[in-house]
Amino acid sequence: MDSALRITLIANAGLLMTYRGTTLMVDGIYGREGHPFSNLSPEVWREMLESEDRFRKVDYLLFTHAHPDHFSPEMTGEFLRHRSVKGMFLPEPHMAAEDRLIEMLRAKKTPCVLLSDATEHAAYRIEPEITVRAFRTLHLDRKYRNVPHFCYILTFGDQNILLTADMDYTTETLASIQNVPIRATFVNPLFFNALSHRKFFKGTLPGQSIFVYHVPFPEDDSMRMLPTLRRSLEAWLSDGRPVTALTEPFQEIEL
Repeated sequence: MDSALRITLIANAGLLMTYRGTTLMVDGIYGREGHPFSNLSPEVWREMLESEDRFRKVDYLLFTHAHPDHFSPEMTGEFLRHRSVKGMFLPEPHMAAEDRLIEMLRAKKTPCVLLSDATEHAAYRIEPEITVRAFRTLHLDRKYRNVPHFCYILTFGDQNILLTADMDYTTETLASIQNVPIRATFVNPLFFNALSHRKFFKGTLPGQSIFVYHVPFPEDDSMRMLPTLRRSLEAWLSDGRPVTALTEPFQEIEL
């Protein structure tokens, strides 16, 4: 069996990660309105629910936090009425819609890990060669301080992948994972801008290579993040690590 890890961008921070026949979808089911980032088009949402192509077999769902550009409990419930999964990871619920989703999972006897301080850095071996670990960080922007936010370290074979989502890079240093060998680290364009200009982030970013995700597509870029990203890439003072920007629908990389 092919041992390559294939990672496909859905939109924003939504990723499909496939390894040895197992597929994880991270932050891929989220609201279609109410945020300044790329929306799931009706065609993509219909493909998620009905297609026998790329979304035919999604084994695990993972979510970093309950913001509408990362996670919709209502849409996740609809997805689960069309598809079966082996398990789910998400922060402990704090909304009624999330509680209803948890009840649905229990009724379907679908295993679910509710991320909290009690699960901090716990290793969940979901498949013989795939392990999930999550650790809590602050969300960027003080107005979101009370939103539980988790970064993931996903292990595929001997490769560790770090997903930082919307971590507050102005206060977090990632000191707790400095001894973990990271093959690839995913950061959003604001975090990468801070890295490229060597401002705000006081820690050390692990990872042999860096991938910039959670980037709006051109038609959705009301915040002008794409020009900022281009300038950040031009200003990047590389320390030998390559940087790849994920900016196209269903752009795929292989590790």
